[in-house]
Order: sequence, then structure tokens, then C-alpha cells
Amino acid sequence: MVYAEAVSGLGDGIFWVGLLVLLFERGVGAGGFALAVLVRLGPRALISAPAGVLADRMDRRRLLIALDLIRAALMLSLAAAAAADAGLVIVLGLVLATYTFAAPARPALSAALPAVAGEDSLSSANALVGSVRQLMTFVGPLAGAVALRVASPAVAFAANGVAFAFSAVVLVFVPRLSEPKVNSTETLSSHRASWLSQLGEGWAEVRASSGLSVVMRLVFVMYAVRGAELVLYVLVADELIGLGTTGVGVLTGAVGLGALCALPLAARFADSERLTLVMLLTIASTAAPLALLAWLRSPVLASAGLVFTGLGVVVFEVLSLIVLQRLSRRELLGRIFGVVGAVTNAGKLAGALLAPVLVASVGLRGSVIVMALTLTAVGLSSIPQLISLTRSTNARRAELQPITRTLAMLEVFDGASPTALERLAASVTVERLPAGTVVLRRGDPADDLFVVREGDFSVLDANRPINKMSAGDWFGEIGLLQRSPRTATVVATSEAVVWRIPGETFLSALGTLAAEPSALLETMADRLARSASRAS
Repeated sequence: MVYAEAVSGLGDGIFWVGLLVLLFERGVGAGGFALAVLVRLGPRALISAPAGVLADRMDRRRLLIALDLIRAALMLSLAAAAAADAGLVIVLGLVLATYTFAAPARPALSAALPAVAGEDSLSSANALVGSVRQLMTFVGPLAGAVALRVASPAVAFAANGVAFAFSAVVLVFVPRLSEPKVNSTETLSSHRASWLSQLGEGWAEVRASSGLSVVMRLVFVMYAVRGAELVLYVLVADELIGLGTTGVGVLTGAVGLGALCALPLAARFADSERLTLVMLLTIASTAAPLALLAWLRSPVLASAGLVFTGLGVVVFEVLSLIVLQRLSRRELLGRIFGVVGAVTNAGKLAGALLAPVLVASVGLRGSVIVMALTLTAVGLSSIPQLISLTRSTNARRAELQPITRTLAMLEVFDGASPTALERLAASVTVERLPAGTVVLRRGDPADDLFVVREGDFSVLDANRPINKMSAGDWFGEIGLLQRSPRTATVVATSEAVVWRIPGETFLSALGTLAAEPSALLETMADRLARSASRAS
């Protein structure tokens, strides 16, 4: 699984640099680069959600192997087309097909990870995959720049094709990768209808909140600049700083290096109560290096500036997500993040399509300056709303502090960051239960985690008591971590109060830890042993 993520990142970096060099050699100009960005990002923007459904409904081993083999064939076909000087329609058509078949790959890999890693290693596996993903944003473009110095784009495409084929072979031997899937047409139809309905609710929530609106506006503009940079960097590398077309890999790699360096610091910045200042600094760290590219002639200075761009981009991403979590209603968080994905990809596409228009109108230097000034202007005009937003988020943070402090004292969340605890606190639903309430029933699907605040509970297996719980205990984690039905029935034996935490939020919080809390693993082992002894 880690190899698949590394191959994807490394191959994507080499492929992208190779494609830009090929297009430059064909003399397509900024418009051709924008079209390349469109065929790269378009499938991700349009079919990511349906692709995620596909990843949940097919045998993941077969799906991932098929996707790797198809992409390998497409890459080898692209290599042959490049070597034969095929027309741009054929080249970009193959690129579009490649990224279309790439859309289900990441959802399938992410969904398969819990089964492959197992509950004992899920968090460390998530951390490793995330680290590899960020590392490849740095290594991939640099590897592309080096490869294209000594080889043709056709060779780079062929190497990427071979890597995909090798990945398919490796996936054959990955244990526990396959899972049976539901094949009900009715289920798929209802899922699609639910997804569309929930997405509409997410947009309505954003429009109704000035705080959410300003964050979405900044997200759109920031990613529009990122999309424009995908087009402009190759021209800047060749025309302004003398690195040649392969220099786009150096510039993109510098941004990736900044992103990698920002990972340990992002949460600390995001926890700051000076949200307005931090947000403006992240905007400045993108706008200033971009504007300086119009005058810098030194590749070293240009790359150094773009390291700060990478730092700012990661901090902005983390900060914007945390702000959205703080401001959004708990039951709408998933829908809000769906809107974030749509706005992010729409921004990238808009920036990529705008860049060639600017180059044709005001030249390359003018285009770089216009994009930097636009981002700066939007940031400055957002200051009054950001100040109001800071007050709102700080108030929300204070409101969540009692819940956050309580969660921090529970062994199940030992080692969780303040940011993760705050996200958990924001998702908590308080439920008061009369005696006799069945909270969990053996065999039901696992959905949420429960933390006992008041009262007593009995755990039953085939109507026989196997455990008791009271304030400070938790239950529901086994089904979530094992992706399995509930293993026991839990009944309130007195009036009680529980905190309900959505399962995906709980799993996401665990995914931020280097290792799962020992208390969680010990409790799971004890509960599974009790069930097994009763069964025998």
C-alpha cells in the first residue's frame, strides 16, 4: 500500500514534468498548458464522488489491479504516441483517460487501508501513507526534472507505465485487500440521491454564514492561484530564470519541500487565537514569492521563495479546515467538506484557464504580478470579515473547551492533538437515555462511538451479561476499527447520559496519532476475549 502511494506520487511528478516538456517542445504556449491542467484536474472535479462509490462497491484488489494495468497500458500508449509525434488531440486524450481511471484509485486505497493494516496498526499506517504522500510532492517533480534532463518525455511516460504494472503485481500479494461488496442497484440509487441532497444542504449552509462564505472565497482564490501556477511555472522556469522547461520540476519541488517542512508546524499555527493574522500571513507567503518571480533571475532565490509558498499553502489548508469545523453545524460537517472539495477543484480549473488569457493580454511578467495582486487584494478586502470570524471561532473554541478537556482526560484519546480533540468535541451529541434503552444491538452496522458520562450499562452477548460500564467508559470502538457489525448488545440499566461521536470523526482523530492509545487496544482485547469465552 505504501509502495502504491509512493509510485503514484513519484510517477505523477515525472509524468507531469514530461508532459509539460512535450507540450513546450510542440510550441503550444500557455493555452496548451492550461488545457493539460484541465484534462488532469477535470476528472477529479467531476467524478471523484461517483468514483468513491465504485471503490465501496467492488472488490478492491481487483479494482486497484485493474486500474493499475489500465493506467500502465495508457502510459505505454502515451509513450508510443510521444515517440511517434502523434497529434495533441491523441496525447491529451490519453492523458484524460489516464486521470479518469486514476479517480477511483485513492478512495479505494484509503478504504482498504484499515483491512490491510489491521486495527493494531491503523494509525501508524495512516501516518506513514500521509508522510509518503507529502514526501512525493517534493521528490516527484524533482525526479521529473532530473529524468527529463537525460531522457525524452516518451521514456518518462514508459517508465511510469512500467511502475504502474509493477504496482499491479505487488497488489496481488497484499493480504486482506479484498472485501465483499454490496451489489444492490437500489442501494446505489438511494446513495446517489442522498449524496446530491446532502451536497445541496452544504451549499445552503455556506451561503447562510458570512464566516463560511469568506473562508470559501479565500479557498477559491488561493487555489485559483495554485491552478494558474501549474501553467505559469513552466514559462517562468524557461523564460525568466533560465532553467529550461524541465525547471518546472525544480520550482514545483520547492513548493513540495515547503509543504513537507510545514507539516509539523501547521497544527501549531492553526491553534493560534490570532486567526486573522495567520490567515493573512499564509496569503502573503503565496502572493509575495509569486510576484518576485517577475524580477528574480536566480534559480536558487526563486526556489527559496517558493519554499515559503509551500509552507503557507499547508498552513492555510489546515487552518481553513479547522475554521470550517468550528463554524459548521456538527451534522453538516461532511457536506461542508464536500463543498470544500468542489470549490478547491473549481478554483484550480479557473486559475489554469485564466492564466493563458493573462499571458496573451499582459505578458508573462504581467500575469504573475496580476495573480499576486489579485490574491493580495482579496485578502485585504476580507480583513473585516476575518476579524469577525476570529471572534466567532474563538467564542466557539471557548464553548467547546469543557468537552475538549473531558475528552483529553479519557485514555481512549491519549496522545490526540488539541486540534483533533477540538474536532471531536465539535462532533459530540449529548443524549439522555431512560433505563432499558438499547444503545447498541449485536449484528447492527457500526456507526458511532459512545462515551458514558452518567449512569450504568450492561453489555450482553446472546442475552447473557459479559461486562458492565459506567461514567468514564466508552463503547462501540470494536466495530468501527474492524469495519465489522456490532459484537455485543449494550443496554442502559439506569437513567444515563452518553456522548455520541460519529465513527468517521473518531477514526479520523485516531489517524492523526503515531500509534493507537494502549488503553484502547487493551480494552478492545479484553472485550473480544470476554465475547470469545462466552461463545466457547
